[in-house]
Amino acid sequence: MATEGNNFDDDVATAPTPYTGNDDDDEEMPHYMLPNFSSILPEFANTEADHIRSAFSSGNYHSLLKVPVRLAPNAVNQSRYEQMEENRLGQQKVGKIVTKHGLFNQFEYTPSRYSLADELAQMERLQSEAKRMEISGQDFVSGSDAKKLKYEDAFGDTGFRYPHLEEPYPDLRDEERHKKWLEEKKILHGAFVPSGHRLPVDAMTRKLLPDIIKEMHEVLSQDWAGVEFAVAPTEDDNISVRFSENSIESEVGLIAFMNVFCRSHRVALKYNLQKVAEDWNSKPGDGGLYFVFRPPWVKNRARELLPLAAVIKSNGARK
Repeated sequence: MATEGNNFDDDVATAPTPYTGNDDDDEEMPHYMLPNFSSILPEFANTEADHIRSAFSSGNYHSLLKVPVRLAPNAVNQSRYEQMEENRLGQQKVGKIVTKHGLFNQFEYTPSRYSLADELAQMERLQSEAKRMEISGQDFVSGSDAKKLKYEDAFGDTGFRYPHLEEPYPDLRDEERHKKWLEEKKILHGAFVPSGHRLPVDAMTRKLLPDIIKEMHEVLSQDWAGVEFAVAPTEDDNISVRFSENSIESEVGLIAFMNVFCRSHRVALKYNLQKVAEDWNSKPGDGGLYFVFRPPWVKNRARELLPLAAVIKSNGARK
C-alpha cells in the first residue's frame, strides 16, 4: 500500500499541464493566468451542502436569498458562479416590480408646482371675502376703540346702567385657604434646611471694612479731639489705630480708654472686633502707639502659633 501511495504521488507530481491548443498564446499569456494542476482536479463534492448549511447558521456570510428555490444537481454552484460573474462585471441590477399579490402597485409620479400652497391659500381667502360680501355687502368696521367700563353701555345709551349680576360660582378664597392649609400639612418636620455650613445673612464680611473704619474714626475724633491718630487696615486684614506719641498727654489714660473701647463700646460690639494681643499697645519705634483690632472674617493666628511655641519651648527644656 505504501508503494502504491508513493506511485500515486509520483503520478500526481508528474501530471502534464493541459494543452491549450496554441503555443503562441501561452507565450503571450501572463504566468499567473496559465492553467495549473488545481484546474484539472474535480470539485469538492459537498460544496453545495456546506453552502446551504452556512446560509442557515448564525453569523453566516452567505445570503439565504441567493440560494436557489428549486434545488437540483449543481444548481447551488451554478448560482454561485452567476453571482461571481455579476459582481465581477459590475452590471447594474434591473429593479423588479414587486406586486405582493396585487396589494402594491407602481404609481406614476405626478409633479406639483412650488406655488401650489400659495395658490390654495389665495383661493381660500377669495372664498372668505366672497362669503363676507354676500352677507353684509361691505367690510367689517369697528365702531370705536374706546374702552367701556363695566357699568357703561356699549351701544351709546348714556342712561343705560349695566345691571349687577350675581356671581354664579362661590368665592374661591375658601378654596385657596383650604389648599394652602393642605400644603402646609404636608410639611411634617418644619421647613427644609439643607445640610452644610452656610454663613448667616447678617454675617460680617470684608465689604463692611469702610463702614467700620468710618465709625471708629468718628468715635475717636469726639473723645480725643486734640490727639493725632489714624485708622487704617493692615496687610493681614486687621484694623490698626495709630496715635502719635508727641500729641498724647496721658498714655495711661489712652490705654485704659482703648481697653474699655474694645470690651464694651457699641462699635466694637456691633462689628465683633477683637484685640490682637501681640500688637496691642505696641511701639515699633516710628513715634506711634498702635492698637490693632481683628475683624470677624480674619482668623486668629495666635491659636495656630501657640502649639508651635509649646513644642519649641519643650525642645529647649530637654536640651
